[in-house]
Amino acid sequence: MTAQLDTHTRLTSSASTRLATARGWAITSAVLTFVATSRVRTNPHAAYRLLRRIDRAHRSPIGLWVLSGHDDIAAALRHPDLGSDESKADLSLLRPASLLRVAAPVRGGPFRDLVPNLILFRDPPDHTRLRSLVNKAFTPRAVSTLEERVTRLVHERLDQLAPRGHMELLSEFAYPVPALVICELLGAPASDQTVISRHAPPLAARLDPNLFRGAAVSAAADQAVVELTGYLTGLIGERRRHPGPDLLSALIAAQDGGDRLSHDELVTMAILLLIAGHETTANLLGNGILALLRNPDQLERVRQDPSVDHTTVEELLRYDGPIQMVQRVTLDDVEIGTNRIPKGHIVAMCIAGANRDPAVFHQPDRLDVTRTPNPHLAFGAGAHFCVGAPLARMEARIALRALLDRLPDLRLTETKVRWRPSFTIRGLRQLPIEWRN
Repeated sequence: MTAQLDTHTRLTSSASTRLATARGWAITSAVLTFVATSRVRTNPHAAYRLLRRIDRAHRSPIGLWVLSGHDDIAAALRHPDLGSDESKADLSLLRPASLLRVAAPVRGGPFRDLVPNLILFRDPPDHTRLRSLVNKAFTPRAVSTLEERVTRLVHERLDQLAPRGHMELLSEFAYPVPALVICELLGAPASDQTVISRHAPPLAARLDPNLFRGAAVSAAADQAVVELTGYLTGLIGERRRHPGPDLLSALIAAQDGGDRLSHDELVTMAILLLIAGHETTANLLGNGILALLRNPDQLERVRQDPSVDHTTVEELLRYDGPIQMVQRVTLDDVEIGTNRIPKGHIVAMCIAGANRDPAVFHQPDRLDVTRTPNPHLAFGAGAHFCVGAPLARMEARIALRALLDRLPDLRLTETKVRWRPSFTIRGLRQLPIEWRN
C-alpha cells in the first residue's frame, strides 16, 4: 500500500509539474507574441486578461517575471529591493542561452552613455539625491502658475485649427501643444517646439525593453541624444547667464545642502522632461479622445458637465493610458504577494493590465468618466512616482475641455485606427477627426 501511495504521489507531482510547465510556456508564448507582434498589441487588454486570469505573478520559463495584478504591482513599485538600474540584472538567469545575446545591453553609444544619469534608471542613494533637487524646482505651485499659459497655448492652437473643420489630432495638436508647454518650461522660444517634436518619439521608443528593440530604434535614439545634447547645452548656458521664471532656471539654481545638479545631470533631466512631459502627454490626449469618441455617452457627459473634468482625466489614464509596462530588477530576494522572487531577476510589470484588474475596479473594461475612487497606477507609485504628474493632469484637463467646447459634433473620419509598434508607450500613429464648422 505504501509503495502504491508513493507511486501515486510521484505521478501526481510529475503531472502537476508538467501542467505548470505547459501553462508557463503557454503564457510565455502569449506574452512574447504580444510584445513582438504589433497586430496583437492593437488590443492589448485581451492579453492582460489572460495573464490575470491564469497567472497574475508569472514566473516565465525564459527567466522573466511578469506581474499583471494591481495589488502585486502596487507593492512591487513601492518595494525598496526592486531597482530601476537594468545593469544589475543577472542575465545568466535568462533561458534559453540565446536570449543572452538579445537581452544584453548595447555597449556604448550616446543613448547608452546617457542612461546612467537618467533618474528613471537610478536607485538610491543617487535617485534620492536627484529627486530631492528636482522636487525643489518642480513644485505644485510652480506647475499651477503655468495653467494660464497652457490655456493660452491650447486656444491659440485651436484658433488656427477650428475654422478648418478637420485635423489629424496627433501631428497637428496632441504633439505640438505639449512641445510648446515644454518650451515654456525650459524658457526656450516657441519656434524651438519642432526640435522637441522631432526628437522625443525616438527617445521614447528606445525605452522599450532590451529584448524588443531593434538596431534602427537604437540608432534613431542615439542621433536624437546627440542633437538634443547640443541644443540643451546652449540653452543651459543661456539660462545660466540670464535666469528667468522657468523650470530650467529653477533646476540650475536648485540646491540641497550645497549640492547642485551637474551640467550632465541638467542635460539628462531636460531630456527626460522631453520624454515624460511630451511623448506621454501627447499619447494621453490621442488615446483619450479616441476612447471618448468610441463611448459617445461618456463623451456627451463630459461635454455637458465640466465638473467631471478631473475624474475624466483620471479615468482616461486608467482606461487606456500611454504607459503599458515598467521594468524593475530584484536587488535582493523579494516577497511579492505569495511569491518569492530571487535576486537578479528582471520583473516586467503590466501597468495597463493592473489598471483594468476586476479585483480593484468595478466593470474595468467600461469607460466611466465619473469613476471614484480610481487608484490607477498610470503614474507609477513609490520613489519613482512621476514627478510631472500634476503637469500632465493639468495639460490633459485643459486640452480636453477646449477640444470638446470648441469643436462641435466631434467625430472620427476613419473607423479603423493604427497603433504605433512601441511596447512601453502605447500611442496611435494618426487620429483624423472632423467637426461641424
